[in-house]
Amino acid sequence: GADGSEWWGSRGNGLCIDGRWYTEGTDEHSLGSNQVFELYRDRKDRMWIATFGGGLNLAVPSAEGYVFRKFLRHSNNQQQVRSILEDTDGWMWVGTSAGLCVFRPDDLIEHPDHFICYDYAGGDLPGDVVKCILQDSKGRVWLATSGTGFSCCIPDGDYRHLRFRHYGVEDGLVNCMVQSIVE
Repeated sequence: GADGSEWWGSRGNGLCIDGRWYTEGTDEHSLGSNQVFELYRDRKDRMWIATFGGGLNLAVPSAEGYVFRKFLRHSNNQQQVRSILEDTDGWMWVGTSAGLCVFRPDDLIEHPDHFICYDYAGGDLPGDVVKCILQDSKGRVWLATSGTGFSCCIPDGDYRHLRFRHYGVEDGLVNCMVQSIVE
């Protein structure tokens, strides 16, 4: 974390912050799922947790450690969060099993339904399962989608109408199983 604390996410045992474990529970403030796929610290030093099955969680400091606010819980597939990125404009890009969700973090925190989705059904992406997200040095945002190659987007400030260019085997990929992207 920003304060020098160590954060570890696990697949099955929850989240560890400086030796203290936080796990899924029935309390509304517990971690959304013990399946932690990614941890992300945004530009305001807030810690976001991608959980598989418990949505996007925000760790909120409390008197007794942390409590968790949960977002993106409108469907089972949307609750399967795999990847998080904050772009250079301060927008968050979150990859789920229901496609891509984008939002301004302050807006989502104040209004949990203030996010935009891009998915297969809407004709935006070649598939719904977004495995990883990268913004390159030219400002392009790349999405790896499970079994359907990858997509590239050049954000132009209008996040309500993002356009994507898709790449698959017809473009030279050996297959369409892209697990990770790095520049």
